[in-house]
Amino acid sequence: MFSPRISKSLLWPTPVMFAEFMGPDVDFHNRELVSAVLAGCDAQQGADHELRLYELEECKSASISWLVSKVREMSAHYCGFVSTSGVEVTLRGVVLRSFDHINTHTEARESDLGVAYWPSGNEKTIGQPINQNADGFTAPIFTMEDPSRHLSELRLPMEMRHSVDVCPRPGLMALYPAHLPHNVHPYRGVEPFVQIVAQVRMPWSQDYFRGNL
Repeated sequence: MFSPRISKSLLWPTPVMFAEFMGPDVDFHNRELVSAVLAGCDAQQGADHELRLYELEECKSASISWLVSKVREMSAHYCGFVSTSGVEVTLRGVVLRSFDHINTHTEARESDLGVAYWPSGNEKTIGQPINQNADGFTAPIFTMEDPSRHLSELRLPMEMRHSVDVCPRPGLMALYPAHLPHNVHPYRGVEPFVQIVAQVRMPWSQDYFRGNL
């Protein structure tokens, strides 16, 4: 099993973390995850917009259990926790078809952290910087917005851009505060695209807020 490559970015100055999982075992899990989400959504009635499969963590699958464990592990790492004990994870699968998109939203009411995991995507970008070569054809563009200002506000020439685009690829995971606005640009590919979203509740303690941890 390969260890994930982890990188942290200080954006806006909200911290965002990326973890990338690679190796034959990960490839197997990714294929199983795509199949599970597509099969679950096929069993539901179609919709005009993206298809969602809720309570994915309840499915009996070694690959789903693997993903839950990785989300818990990376969430603990992101928050500086030594243990994953008490980290609660719920999963939902999202299937986007041609020209589907997801409007800008946050998940602050449901969770502390938001996590996006991609079991498929643009394999050509593996090993490249996270936010390069997003084209919308091989994978829908995932965008994280600056939470400190309105999208319509102007910025100075030397200021950081308001948003960061991420090109999904197999094994890539993004972790961010649940209050961070994010969206998915219209998908221009042909084959249905699977994205898995996790909502995470952390076991905060009073000591943490007093700065004693």
